[in-house]
Amino acid sequence: MKKYLILIGCLLAGQISLHAKQTRIDATETTQREAVTVSITVTANGAAVKGAFVKITTGTITIGAGMTDDKGVATISIATYGKQISNITVTHAMYRDEKMIDQVLENGRAYTFALKSKGETAEEVTTESNEKIKEIEDKTQRSEQKTAELEKEAAESSKEKEEAIKRQEEVRKQREEEERLAKEKQAQADQKMTEAQKNLSEAERQKQEAERQRLAKEEQINADAKRREEEAKRREQEAAERAKNLENSIPTDAKAQEEQARKEAEQKQKEQANEAKEAERKAKEAEEKAKAEKDAQKDKEEAAKAKAEEEKDQKKDAEKQAKIEEEAKKEAEQQQKEAEEKAKEAEKLQKEAEKAKEEAAKEAEAMKELDEKLKKLDEEQKAIDDERKALKQEQKKLDDKVKKGKKLDKLKEEQVNLDEKNRKLDEKQEKLDEKRKKTIKKSN
Repeated sequence: MKKYLILIGCLLAGQISLHAKQTRIDATETTQREAVTVSITVTANGAAVKGAFVKITTGTITIGAGMTDDKGVATISIATYGKQISNITVTHAMYRDEKMIDQVLENGRAYTFALKSKGETAEEVTTESNEKIKEIEDKTQRSEQKTAELEKEAAESSKEKEEAIKRQEEVRKQREEEERLAKEKQAQADQKMTEAQKNLSEAERQKQEAERQRLAKEEQINADAKRREEEAKRREQEAAERAKNLENSIPTDAKAQEEQARKEAEQKQKEQANEAKEAERKAKEAEEKAKAEKDAQKDKEEAAKAKAEEEKDQKKDAEKQAKIEEEAKKEAEQQQKEAEEKAKEAEKLQKEAEKAKEEAAKEAEAMKELDEKLKKLDEEQKAIDDERKALKQEQKKLDDKVKKGKKLDKLKEEQVNLDEKNRKLDEKQEKLDEKRKKTIKKSN
C-alpha cells in the first residue's frame, strides 16, 4: 500500500512539472515575436536601380526577400520576427553586391544602399561610339583624296602597256599549237586518273562511314551509361534529402518568398542586361557601318593604288612575255611526257580502289551484325526505361504525400522500399551497359 501511494505521488508530480514547463515555453514565444515591415531603397550614381534582389537572412536562414520596383524600392514584410540579429543583402547582375550586417529590424524603418556599377551603361556605350564614328569619317575623307591621285597615275601607265602587249602576241600564237597537243594527252591521262580516284574515294568513304557509325554508337552507349549513373546518384541524393526533410521541419514560407523574389529579380536583371546589350549592339552596328564605309574607301584607295602598280607591272610583263612563251613551248613537251606517266599511275590507283572497295564491303557486313546485336539490347533498355518511368511516378506521388505532412513514419518505410527498387534497377542498368560495351569492343 505504501509503495502504491509513492508511485501515484511521483506520477502527479511529473505531470504538474510537464504542464508548468509547457506553459513557460508558450508564453516566451508569444512575447518575443511580432510582424515587421521594412523598405529597402537601392540607387547607383544617384539614380534608382530597379530589379535588384533584396534578401534578409538570420544565420543561414532567409526570413524575407523582395525585388526593387521602378523607383528602386523594395518593401519586405516578415510575419513573425523575434528581434534576432539579421543581415540585409542586395544583388544585381550589373552592379557589385552590397550588404548590411548585424541589423535588428524595426517596423517601418527604411534602409538605403548605393551600388557601384560593374560595367558601362547603354548611354555611356552610345557616347563612346559616336566619338569613334567621327574619327573614322575623317580618315575616310583623306583616303578619297589619295584615291584620285592614284587613278591618274594608272591611266598614264595604261597606254605604254598596250604597245608591249602587241609585241608578245605573235609569240603567243606559236606556243598555243604546242600546248594544244600537250592538253590532248593530258586530258586523256586526267580522265583515267579521275575514274580511278573516284572509285578509290567511294570505297574509302564507305569504309570511313562504317567506322564513323560504329564509333558514334559506342560514344552514345557510353554517354547513356554515364547519364544513367549520374541519375542514379542524383536519386540517392534526393532520397537522402527527402529523409532529412521528414526529420527536420524547415521554414518553407521564407524559402518560398526568397525563391519567388529571386526569380523576379533575375528576370528583371536579365531584361536590364538585354537593354544594355541592345544599346551596345546598336552602337556597335553604327561603328561597324562607319568602319565599313572607311574600309570601303580604303579598299577603293588600295584598288586604285594596285591598279597603278598593276599597269606598270603589266607593261614590264608584256615585254618579258615573248621570252616566257618560248619556255612555255618546252614545258608543253614536258607535259606530254608527264601525261603518259600519269596514265600509268591511274592504272595502279584503280587496282588500289578495287581492293579498298572489298574492305569496305566487309566493314559494312560487320556493322550490320553489330546493329542487330544492339537492337536486342535496346529492347532490354526499353523495359528498364518503362520500369524507371513507373518508379518516378511512384516517387512523385510519395513526394506529394510527404508535403501534406501526414503519416510520416509510414511514408519513411515506403520511401525506403522505393529507394531499394531504384537501387536494384540501377544494378540491372549497370549490367546492361557493361554488355553494350563488350559488344562494341568485340566489333573493333
